[in-house]
Amino acid sequence: MEIAKALILAGRTAHDQPWPSVRTGPKHLVPVANQPILFHNLESLRRAGLIEATIALDQDAAPIRDAVGDGSKWGLTVRYVDWQPGSGVDGALAAAREFVAQEPLLVEPGDILHRELIHPHIAAFAREALDALALRVLPVTGAADGEAMVGGYLFSPRAVAMLLEGPAAGDPFVGVQSQGGHVRAETIDGCLPCHGGQDQLLEGNRRMLEQLKTDIAPELPASCEIQGRMLIHPTAELDHTLIRGPAIIGARTRLSHAYVGPYSSIGADVHIEGSQIEHSIVLDGAELLHVGARVDTSVIGRGARVHRAFAPTNALRLSVGDGAEVRLS
Repeated sequence: MEIAKALILAGRTAHDQPWPSVRTGPKHLVPVANQPILFHNLESLRRAGLIEATIALDQDAAPIRDAVGDGSKWGLTVRYVDWQPGSGVDGALAAAREFVAQEPLLVEPGDILHRELIHPHIAAFAREALDALALRVLPVTGAADGEAMVGGYLFSPRAVAMLLEGPAAGDPFVGVQSQGGHVRAETIDGCLPCHGGQDQLLEGNRRMLEQLKTDIAPELPASCEIQGRMLIHPTAELDHTLIRGPAIIGARTRLSHAYVGPYSSIGADVHIEGSQIEHSIVLDGAELLHVGARVDTSVIGRGARVHRAFAPTNALRLSVGDGAEVRLS
């Protein structure tokens, strides 16, 4: 029972927490390893052999539709349906009833980041003639909620019919099981960056960077040193810079007298001068100029500017937005 279709849930989650550094647009389009979270998901689907997907969207529909389009970039055919996240998986299946038809289906959250191929799980689902296979991911180390979260479901046509026609159960896994379905759960290597706060986002970035394959412009200045796995865009400009991977440097970014440490994703058109950063995400167009202390475990928003004023007095001058966190050490 090969699966060719996926239903992707890209609405706000019950675990939603604000990311102070990224306050506009859907979380699913925030980049990790310099690529929107949802794009990693679509790449994973295609690697698993799926060819069609429907994305269930709530009020953030327009930006995601514009970014993903018809899915041809990933070799997929992508459609969209409106969905109220409060209605759960049952509601998404009902909204996509025409797409689902009478075929086996993969249902997964739009922010699931896989660090393993999912096709072996699809093969096991078929081999064992299961009606439902829940794919669970472990939480971030140190998270307040220590329970595993669901990173997706594999459903047989029989299971889909049970969920669409049977009594609402809240948990679709329980719903199929209560109606006599053959079910099993499996823990997979992945994470859900949108299901939590900023630490969850940084964890997703770290996990994706650990899979990075080195790709560096053919010539770097003699004043620069690189260590470990990294991807440096050919248009990036480096001068007197040390980079320790895994790290990724985006297009047209300028690094001068800088240090970029492990697990850092530096976006496009970023300017870092006289500063150090590691285990962080810097979004497009941001600047870090002569900061004076290493920036660590941070997310710097699009177009943000962090700089030292060199004023004669030892004082802090801050412009801090709603809900932001400033931690001094």
